[in-house]
Amino acid sequence: MGRLPIAASTSTTAWVDGRELVVFAGCDYLGLAHHPRVIAALEQGVKEFGVSSGASRETTGNTVAHDELERELARFLGTEAALLTADGYLSNLIAAQGLPETMETVLIDHESHVSMRDALAATGRNTADYPLGDVATAATLARERTGSPFAIATDGIFPVLHTLAPLRELLELLPRDGLMLVDDSHGIGVLGERGRGSVELAGLLDSRIVITGTLSKALGCFGGFVAGSREVIGRTRERSHAYVGSTPIPPALARAASEALRIVDSEPERRERLVRLAGPLRELFTVLNRPVTKVPFPVFTFTPLRSNELESVQQMLLEAGLLVPWVCYPDSLGGYFRIAVRADHTVEQVQSLHGLLGLQILR
Repeated sequence: MGRLPIAASTSTTAWVDGRELVVFAGCDYLGLAHHPRVIAALEQGVKEFGVSSGASRETTGNTVAHDELERELARFLGTEAALLTADGYLSNLIAAQGLPETMETVLIDHESHVSMRDALAATGRNTADYPLGDVATAATLARERTGSPFAIATDGIFPVLHTLAPLRELLELLPRDGLMLVDDSHGIGVLGERGRGSVELAGLLDSRIVITGTLSKALGCFGGFVAGSREVIGRTRERSHAYVGSTPIPPALARAASEALRIVDSEPERRERLVRLAGPLRELFTVLNRPVTKVPFPVFTFTPLRSNELESVQQMLLEAGLLVPWVCYPDSLGGYFRIAVRADHTVEQVQSLHGLLGLQILR
């Protein structure tokens, strides 16, 4: 399909080459990128601060909007503190730079996001891989490091692989002075009783957990964060070159993200609607023996049953007015069609996709 020249968009549609398509792509799961309150907060932020803060937060680039967002993130995630980062990819590097110098080894899920692996490599950490969600292998690796502090790194949820990380079991492997880095970019806003993510879903509250993530998925904004204990965040703020040496997100976007977090609290029906809308697709994939995540999640992936059907599937989707991208990143996952349902989709839009998948594409 290639890179698309999107000319304009709403929370559920996009104009491409002069044609309006229903979007089942990207990550704006809760439809907050176009929420009136988020847009109003952004506009007010531009009036207050202009477009950019123009410097590192540790010199003259800090604003009350950035401080407010960090407080909102910590409140929302249930951590003692949070540190705002320039984007989600960078959050893992900043978190890795904040690890204690004595913590030389990190046990990492083999399928963790590439940003986590890049971060650990960039900081010179020794890594030991365990297969996707394999607690037994992780336990063996942990026993080999008895007596020395180590960390565990994992995504909270692996949407393409339809897998939740066994966070509770992994946490039990940590020594008292260990840390667990959880990249919960896809879980925040979607998982858990209040949308706090995979850590909330696992029922965990532990100062050894460090949550990293992005504001550009369920929250519909831009930027990233590291959240954890005051000790962890204080050390990260002091030691991370990637944090100190980068210009933060524009203050106006910080205003927008703070409002998005408040909407997640004030409009829980968005998460409930998201689950309902994705339900029929979840049932269809289950009936047709296509993999789904154990808990309701708005992302579905599939590959054509025959390799020569890729272009015909793309054509069928576009002819039906549906934008479902073929994703092929430079990683180990290969190519796949990725469907993402949003809370603002109508029942009719989802039914249109469901019908095409069930009658022609997935069979």
